[in-house]
Amino acid sequence: MITYPTKAVQDNIQLKAILLDSVSKKYPLVKNLGKDINTDFEDFWALKDASFEVYKGEILGIIGRNGAGKTTLLNIIAGVLSPTQGTVSVNGRALGLFNLGVGFQDELTGRENIFLNGAILGASRAELEEKLDSIVEFSELGDFINMPLGSYSQGMRLRLGFSIVTNLDFDILVIDEVLAVGDVLFQNKCFQKLMDFRRLGKTLIITTQSMDLIERLCDKALLLDHGHLLFYGDTLGGINRYRSLLNTEKFFVGPVQKERELIEDTKKWADDISGWGRELGTKEVMIESVEFRNKFGWRSNTIKSGEPLNIRVDFNARDSVKEPHFGIAIFRNDGVYCYGPNTAFDGYSIAELKPGKGYFILNFPKLLLAPGEYRISVAIWDKNETLAFNYHEGYYKLTIMGNNSTNELLKFSFKFPLTRHSYKLLQFFKRNDSFPDINLLNNRWGECIETEGLRLVSIKLLDGFNKEKNTFMTNGTVKLKIDFDGLRTLDHNSCLWVGIFREDAIYCQGIAAPLQRIKNFVISFPKLPLLPGSYRISIGIWDTKVKRFLICHHGIYPLKIVFDHRDHGTIYLKHKWHIGGH
Repeated sequence: MITYPTKAVQDNIQLKAILLDSVSKKYPLVKNLGKDINTDFEDFWALKDASFEVYKGEILGIIGRNGAGKTTLLNIIAGVLSPTQGTVSVNGRALGLFNLGVGFQDELTGRENIFLNGAILGASRAELEEKLDSIVEFSELGDFINMPLGSYSQGMRLRLGFSIVTNLDFDILVIDEVLAVGDVLFQNKCFQKLMDFRRLGKTLIITTQSMDLIERLCDKALLLDHGHLLFYGDTLGGINRYRSLLNTEKFFVGPVQKERELIEDTKKWADDISGWGRELGTKEVMIESVEFRNKFGWRSNTIKSGEPLNIRVDFNARDSVKEPHFGIAIFRNDGVYCYGPNTAFDGYSIAELKPGKGYFILNFPKLLLAPGEYRISVAIWDKNETLAFNYHEGYYKLTIMGNNSTNELLKFSFKFPLTRHSYKLLQFFKRNDSFPDINLLNNRWGECIETEGLRLVSIKLLDGFNKEKNTFMTNGTVKLKIDFDGLRTLDHNSCLWVGIFREDAIYCQGIAAPLQRIKNFVISFPKLPLLPGSYRISIGIWDTKVKRFLICHHGIYPLKIVFDHRDHGTIYLKHKWHIGGH
């Protein structure tokens, strides 16, 4: 039996929105399909003896394998199905968000389908007329609302279906596997809408196979298996029980636990720079201000390469959120990902943010980025980075002063032995802008340029113990040993150039020094701060007088970087977090 709706039930001050008592649902199942009318049937119990209660304002996640009975339970709560046995008490109006757009007709316009679909959901014409403008506005369909539905893309149909349901009046919303609606911006808008419902005291019942979403959104979890309720309680406990259930049916070969794997690559480009300047998130926590402070502690978005930078973010938690983490990402203006540390990667555990104001500070003792224009993203994420509470994407501008005609990305330290004479030459080259013009190497990736009489004999990569290798850890010691032949024919106008490039040809850093008449050159990086990925090394000899490469092997020599720590970007920048106010 189902009672729908009922009067409010008061229990320990909290108001029960849903109460199920020994609810079961039976279907006839064909056992033996005969040729005559005497076909055999047996009972199939899609749901058996389910008892639980949901309080007003709670979000309940229903989890389980396909065929466990989740959709049957949701349909009973929404009033679409009646139970075979047991009672269901629903306090208020319940709407079901199942297959979006059920009942849509292609020959009707979007506007006409609003009234058709709304009527199927039980809304009156008066209510639909009252909500029409908000439905159209939320769907972002604009003038398409007057076009036949048959001209809509699938994403547009999903937008319209979601907009209709979520703009009607209800107390309880039941959502079945439709949380990913449309493009990323509309998905964000949908999740904001769900969080608004939560703040308004609406009750949400959802099912999805994404455990990250269940953990992020839900107050409690309910686990079903073969129609039986196995668990009802705290969200993490339900997820762990579900994973344990799945593991019992898997066959593993080999050791259960593996050693921690090294990270071999990481994210090195922004997802979409056209989105820079937008704000996303479900807004339980709101970023209120972001300040850049220079080495003097003054507010400034302009600094010099290698100087300290403090980024302070003030926020306001509107609701209590569990296990958040903070992140800040630095991009070059063309979308190259420089560095993106966050508190989760760095092992900071934040159990909970309670309502109220707080702040966090990210301090870089030395910002080893080359001169240029940069964009900064700031985010407050949930535990698994499933949905941002608040995300300012490429929102803030940072200028690093200086000339950078070669478009280098980084400025990390290295060691190169210089005599007194070669040091004077180096200063002369700097004053007269005589360093190599790598723009001459455009479209020559992978080529070898050599002048008669000059030859690059070998290049070796060595670790701190002078052992030859080509794979190194982030922040490990790397030595570059270069052996030339024919240098005695050169005059003092020549200089050695070494360029480090990402495998996608992004110029990380160049090193230039006066050429000395010795056979072997060793350039040492005490701590090479490149993040995981594949890189290429270019070697050249540049004539500062005629301004051309006498010899150049461009992007020929591979360098592999790995790390035991997860980070995003190209360079590891030493940093420290400070979290306050909570």
